[in-house]
Amino acid sequence: MKKLILSISLLAAVTAANAQTYATNWTATDCNSVSHTLFNTLDSGKIIVFIWVMPCASCKNGAKAAYDAVQSFATSHPGKVRMYLADDLGDASCSGLSSWVSSNSVGSTANMTIFSNAGNVIDENDFGGTGMPHVIVMGGTDHNIYYNKKGSLTNDLTGITAAVNTAMSALSVGEAANNAKFSVLPNPANDVITVEGLNNVTKIDVVSVSGKTVRIEKVAAGKTSVQFSLSGLASGMYLVKATDINGNTSIQKLVKQ
Repeated sequence: MKKLILSISLLAAVTAANAQTYATNWTATDCNSVSHTLFNTLDSGKIIVFIWVMPCASCKNGAKAAYDAVQSFATSHPGKVRMYLADDLGDASCSGLSSWVSSNSVGSTANMTIFSNAGNVIDENDFGGTGMPHVIVMGGTDHNIYYNKKGSLTNDLTGITAAVNTAMSALSVGEAANNAKFSVLPNPANDVITVEGLNNVTKIDVVSVSGKTVRIEKVAAGKTSVQFSLSGLASGMYLVKATDINGNTSIQKLVKQ
């Protein structure tokens, strides 16, 4: 119960300025000739801090903030948070990008994955348009974007770190949801959902990623399923929380289309 409350509280760290969006998949080869598919990496439980650079002098502060944020998790969560750095248009060489990272004291190239982005296969326009530098934080099997800023706004170690923490919290909630004792159908859903497999449940709450309860449904004694509408709710991820007669809770993730 305490873990659930903590997880939902941490989800509330997402601010309106960094409203939830979703990543677009891509497959690209890095500067060490290793192929990466974004969704495969996110589905494996990794959190990606991704930055596009030109490279340019004005890109270095945002790049260093991203690097420092990732490194702050290196000891507590080894291998969990990864930094990807790519040329914005795919017209910079791997050696040129590595030299830029080193000469601008961004960080160690050994602690990041660099893409020349040849052919512009990692298209910045798929992630909200161009702007140098451009930093995004992604995580979860829903491929959520928890941070998406450009230009001087990316010189934001605190904000990037907070977004990674929020992604971490969402992953924890997802793990708890996988053990839920009820099901939500359909999922994703457009309007009406049915919550099935209830056992001594008295109440169903639908909670937004900001931690706000947006629906409350009372469950009559003895009922094992309940149906209700999501009408009026914005598209995105929600938590469906069931509370039983003893105050125990169980959760499932829900995607509203």
